[in-house]
Amino acid sequence: MTVRFENYAAQSRLDEEKGWHGMDVDFAKALLDEAGCSYKFVSIPWGRSLKMLEAGNIDLVLSVTRTQERTNFAYFVGPQRMETIVFAMNAERLFDVDSMDDLFSLPVPVAIQQGAFYGRTFTERYSKRLGDETQFIFVPDNQTKLSLLKHGRIAGFLEEKFNIIFQSTNHPDFMTIKIAPLVVNQSPVYFAFSKKSVSDKQLEHLVSAYNRLNKTGRFSEILKKYQLD
Repeated sequence: MTVRFENYAAQSRLDEEKGWHGMDVDFAKALLDEAGCSYKFVSIPWGRSLKMLEAGNIDLVLSVTRTQERTNFAYFVGPQRMETIVFAMNAERLFDVDSMDDLFSLPVPVAIQQGAFYGRTFTERYSKRLGDETQFIFVPDNQTKLSLLKHGRIAGFLEEKFNIIFQSTNHPDFMTIKIAPLVVNQSPVYFAFSKKSVSDKQLEHLVSAYNRLNKTGRFSEILKKYQLD
């Protein structure tokens, strides 16, 4: 089974000594080992990952929000955990972002990732935005939005709160980043398996494995390890 990760934050990191490691890596290994699946990990930016999942080029993407559109091409097993999306900005260039209206009233663009889902409230507000409101820049990966922020091209970007907190003590580019009070979205995320490449029998084994691990508290142990329990 081919599993997609991105070398970014505490969810999944790749280095010569440890190989792939991180919270989502722990989740994937726990579930796939329990289900008796062989697997390999590949590095793919978020912007391409869901299209590849839909095409059956990869089998599993972790930490995916379930939407009606995505259920057309993916099986959702879980939930895996809760995700909180916030607005991150440069501490040396602060903006008042306490509400969704504030987010859509910024004088500088905001970066969002291609293919990401930021909740129903944001999606509906985005679809009704006016020409003089905040412009949003679609970026293919996390490094691009960091570069844009560093060079003053954007006011900030939308990101999972857990990633920012972790990176603020582990990555120099995050040490000057501040989180705005606004919570853009909070929702469960799931293991997403490709309907093109994962058989009904495999899915049955995966769901059974998930239920066993959930019952024994294995997933809670992983969350506790990363201080998300």
